[in-house]
Amino acid sequence: TKVFGQNTPLDMPAGLITSSVADIVSSTQYGDARTSSAFAAVDSYTLLPGESVTIASFYGKTDDIANVPKIAEKVSSANYVQSKYVRARTLMNEITASVTTTTANPLFDGAVKQMYMDNGLRGGLPNILGDVDEKSQMSNADEDPRLKVYHTFSRIHGDLERDYNAFMIDPTYYSQ
Repeated sequence: TKVFGQNTPLDMPAGLITSSVADIVSSTQYGDARTSSAFAAVDSYTLLPGESVTIASFYGKTDDIANVPKIAEKVSSANYVQSKYVRARTLMNEITASVTTTTANPLFDGAVKQMYMDNGLRGGLPNILGDVDEKSQMSNADEDPRLKVYHTFSRIHGDLERDYNAFMIDPTYYSQ
């Protein structure tokens, strides 16, 4: 209710209309919401012409709120943000390396990688298990009895609400 107040569709920040960022940040914060959410807040910052600022936010979960100071110290340490950025970029490049495309259109090349990444997150990244040798690399894994395709993030797809998933939502406030 800090940011949105009683606006349950969450389409208008009613809390920010009636309170300042400083008021919200200085008031009691709660860590036991029914739905997970997090916001980064900056009360006031002035940029001069030509200046820029980078704001990095980390969101996560802990079993005990007493762990927050230790976690905050870790994520605030020198080079933590940069190291996580580099690791994320490296991981994305490793995952999408198999679909690297080079055309006259760099936007198309990037779209191919992005679609592969999106589909992998929804339906899993295929890994070939079994007797992987030179012959099997040239065959269709579905037709080679020595091989098994295993999807690392095993899900049918990203849309739990589709009718054929028998997805049920409890009739409670903000169920998920």
